[in-house]
Amino acid sequence: ADSSLPTVGRLLAYLLAGHHAGLPDGISSREPGSTLESRLKKTIPDWSSLPKDLAVVPQMPKPPSFAFKSGHATSFFLRMLFSCLVDADFLCTEGFMDKGRASRRPNNLPTITEMEDCLQRHLAKFGKAETEVQNERAGILNACLDSAERAPGLFSLTVPTGGGKTLSSLAFALKHARLHGMERVVYVIPFTSIIDQNAKVFRDALAELGDDVVLEHHSNLDPDSKHVTQTTRLASENWDARLIVTTNVQFFESLHAKETSRCRKLHRLAKSVIILDEAQTLPISYMKPCLKALEQLSTNYGSSVVLCTATQPAIVKRDDFKIGLSAPHEIIPDPPRLYAALKRVEVTNLGTVPDAELVPLLQTHSQALCIVSTRRHAAELFRALPKSADNVHLSALMCPEHRSEVITMIRQRVKDGLPCRIISTQLIEAGVDLDFPVVYRSLAGIDSIAQAAGRCNREGKLAGMGQTFVFKPERSIPAGYLRQSAQVAEQVMPGHADVLGLAAVEHYFRLHYWQRESEMDAKKIMECWPTQQPKKPEDLFLYMFKTCSEKFRFIESNYQSVIIPWGDRGEQLRDDIAAAFDPRDQWPLARRAQRFIVSIPEPLFNANLGKSITTYHDRFHVLNSSVDYHPQMGLTLGNDQPYDPESLIPS
Repeated sequence: ADSSLPTVGRLLAYLLAGHHAGLPDGISSREPGSTLESRLKKTIPDWSSLPKDLAVVPQMPKPPSFAFKSGHATSFFLRMLFSCLVDADFLCTEGFMDKGRASRRPNNLPTITEMEDCLQRHLAKFGKAETEVQNERAGILNACLDSAERAPGLFSLTVPTGGGKTLSSLAFALKHARLHGMERVVYVIPFTSIIDQNAKVFRDALAELGDDVVLEHHSNLDPDSKHVTQTTRLASENWDARLIVTTNVQFFESLHAKETSRCRKLHRLAKSVIILDEAQTLPISYMKPCLKALEQLSTNYGSSVVLCTATQPAIVKRDDFKIGLSAPHEIIPDPPRLYAALKRVEVTNLGTVPDAELVPLLQTHSQALCIVSTRRHAAELFRALPKSADNVHLSALMCPEHRSEVITMIRQRVKDGLPCRIISTQLIEAGVDLDFPVVYRSLAGIDSIAQAAGRCNREGKLAGMGQTFVFKPERSIPAGYLRQSAQVAEQVMPGHADVLGLAAVEHYFRLHYWQRESEMDAKKIMECWPTQQPKKPEDLFLYMFKTCSEKFRFIESNYQSVIIPWGDRGEQLRDDIAAAFDPRDQWPLARRAQRFIVSIPEPLFNANLGKSITTYHDRFHVLNSSVDYHPQMGLTLGNDQPYDPESLIPS
């Protein structure tokens, strides 16, 4: 008898018990009847009459040694096996029950080599560098190509905003994947507000390979887009693609999920290049489980993880940050020199500036961007400006379809040199490729200030430096993450002549993380995977998969989604929802609705349900009053003072 059989048998029991309903908890006082323990205690019918080749497993393969280094390592290994099992189960069932659907799955994916060659042809179109910025971008690309030859593992790419890291990181990923036999590239982006932009950059670069070459998987995907086909819909179920663009929410929540549908894709992360764009946006309260998951992928599953950001967070393991990652290989040979060469902005701290002083300041500029931390502050500032097409408001009170239209309009006004003063919340900071000569930013974390400054003199077209002004608002900053990060920045800034320099950024993250170390596993996710092994065999591996899945939520559930009938498409969506009595028609409508949703707190939702909000089919909550959605302010629900969430959660 194989001595590993009891151990392996208990591990496999999780997978078998969960392959329909999802991975269970090993034991639970809340739901004892749904646990693995209760399943194992059931009386098993006599199976001795089964054919011998089914009834007896002659020798059970031993799991790899890395799977038992910790409780987390074992649970991660189980989840990867579970992913293989449920994906194979779905595909085999589909192949038997629905051959037409099975035939529409991707069966002729471009190779990594074909994608790399296509990207190189696209990059060659840019021609010889003619400006200093273009020279530096060429140097960044060459550094990425050089580092691609290194062995798989953990990498960092520290490039200032405007350095062209989107295509350079893709060039690294494709060459690295080709050289090391890796199968795909997964690009993980924190905000849905910029994911379309990045996907478009990739599609333009790989246009020769067709519309399906980039697989987008996120809640904000427009199902009416020409890039959403039957093939891509099927590929999104299990990430059967070479290049996937997704969100932090989709990526990290799937890595901690119990559901079969969400876990199907996880085995695709093995032997992949995973690029975390804007890595500094990982939520503090989930930092430890996120870092542990990245460590597993880069150490045990043949993947490379690239931390890609303009403000590299201090998440490397050290004495005062023991949960950090092992030191990554920095792709850029000399980040301080690169930062100095690409510096296009001077940051000035104005101290406290009341709104009554800020509004006249903004009016002195023909083109200016002002970013504040709350929706209420944005609304108040916008209302204080004169009513004019030159003044624009932007916040998440506007549905994504509306915001996209406004951003397109802003981009055109800036390009045409027309007056344009923007009052926006943080949604405009990360990755939105706007370029203003002047930016104002209310006091926030240094990473946020750096992102705001990235919208200033972005292309280096000004004769001198762009100007970014940091000001402390007269209104108290909301408690929670916003206030804590602003307070740390306020401590750090006086000690650094350049508040965006790498020394200031590292100082900020060290202090920020040190002050909040106790919050880095706020939901106690890591307690779901006990490392200690009890003496009784029946108490081995009592992991809490279901509990982990319920706890790990980047976006809290105390918000409700309201569908806004914005524009012709929004009005048509509303009419289609009202007419959709067949449940089979409702899933496509739910996908279409993502472009028209504004999320609001449940108390505000409940106060307007049945009044300004109508519910269809017990699932679609649609705004029924045009007076409650302002063409410039977004959702107001008759309230002149928009609510402020305690913090903005990446979506």
